[in-house]
Amino acid sequence: MSLTRRFEDALSFATQLHSSQLRKETSVPYISHLLGVTSLVLEHAAEEDEAIAALLHDAVEDQGGPAMRDEIRRRFG
Repeated sequence: MSLTRRFEDALSFATQLHSSQLRKETSVPYISHLLGVTSLVLEHAAEEDEAIAALLHDAVEDQGGPAMRDEIRRRFG
């Protein structure tokens, strides 16, 4: 499967959203968790929509609740 510009945009958005977060009790950037989850999703033959969902799966909880959910829907469907 090829990933499109839409996936790249979601990756950039996730990186920006979580730029100040670290993994619990570590100095590891939080984006590493999102990349790990996304990697597992892609390895199991997911579609691009599922990969984008993996990248953004913590955004609503960590970055603004319903307003963030609406922003994700507007940007990525």
